[in-house]
Amino acid sequence: MKKTFLSIAAISTLFLFSCNKETNEIDSFTHELALESAQIILPTSGGELVESEPLVKSANNDYYTSGKLDYIQNGEIVAQVDFGNGEENSTAQLLKDGNVTTFDLKKDDSYYNGKKSKYKKVIVKPLIKSEDCDYIIYGIIKYYSIKTGKWVATIDFGDRTCDEWATKTTADDNGNEYTFSLDDWKYGKDWK
Repeated sequence: MKKTFLSIAAISTLFLFSCNKETNEIDSFTHELALESAQIILPTSGGELVESEPLVKSANNDYYTSGKLDYIQNGEIVAQVDFGNGEENSTAQLLKDGNVTTFDLKKDDSYYNGKKSKYKKVIVKPLIKSEDCDYIIYGIIKYYSIKTGKWVATIDFGDRTCDEWATKTTADDNGNEYTFSLDDWKYGKDWK
């Protein structure tokens, strides 16, 4: 009887820790997603997005190496992203309010709450927030496993509308898309 009880307890403990490990991995991804920061802050949500110079994707990576995107509100360009002249690099320049800043499109070493990320990130389209919205309203980011280099998921934050909705495409779901609420991921759990 004691051996049976100990075996059941050991199996239960193993099962509990296995499930917990899987949940923690999912939680770490959702936590990172909730903490993503925007490269561009616009005055308001909405507006137009115009490709003023054709976007050309890198031959080796998921980011663009040339082309320009103009963000237009009330008939005026409020921000412009210049992906470069075709040179293979992972940076883009933002022109906003007369200032030029450079940002990375590829993030290999991200940290959240003092822990190194398990994901390499590629900013396909710059992440945008607006001053009148609590959510990222536009942008596409791809996540890859640091360990294997394999694609894990793509998040599309939408069409510049101020709402909580984004679309997730994952390798596990054979590329199927589903829409989810950013509130579910951002406020759904107490993160440790």
